[in-house]
Amino acid sequence: MRRILFIMPFVAAMVGAQTMTEVGASAAGSAIGSAAGKKVSDGITTIFGKVDRSTAKAAKAPEDESKSAPLLEVGSGTPRVGSRGESVPPPPPARSHRASAPKPEAEPVMPEILPPPPPPPPPPPQVTSADLKRIASGMRREEVLKLGVPALRITMDQDGHLLEIFSYTDKDAPLGRVRLTDGAVSTVEIR
Repeated sequence: MRRILFIMPFVAAMVGAQTMTEVGASAAGSAIGSAAGKKVSDGITTIFGKVDRSTAKAAKAPEDESKSAPLLEVGSGTPRVGSRGESVPPPPPARSHRASAPKPEAEPVMPEILPPPPPPPPPPPQVTSADLKRIASGMRREEVLKLGVPALRITMDQDGHLLEIFSYTDKDAPLGRVRLTDGAVSTVEIR
């Protein structure tokens, strides 16, 4: 194990030396194209000299392997209190492997049975021309609407009075109009 730990710095130094060599060669190659001569040669010699010293230093074995510091220290796995009194957060609580009690099943809910809806009301009576002849002046709005629903209803304000016009038809053929002023029949027009 100690031999592996001893070799690791050597490998790291070799990788660094390789990188420096490649950078130096790249710099030298680009400089050669633009300026050749003694200065380029001296620069390359200096770079290779530095690489050689770095690799020699990394390859040197420690004098006493027992005194060398370990590269990686593994803790016991329990929280430690630091020098200033702070501590790392505690680990999460251990999960219990007990099975939880099954929840009781709810009883199925029976749907409420509603009675069927009442039948729709009969259609309003169709107003005929005979019904329009029975409408008299002064008749109230409620009495007129009991005869049947008008096909068209217009409501407006005229000189401070409420004016309503009910138009009646029979299969798209006009039957007549009833005018109401303030809720009472004022005129009846039969066609």
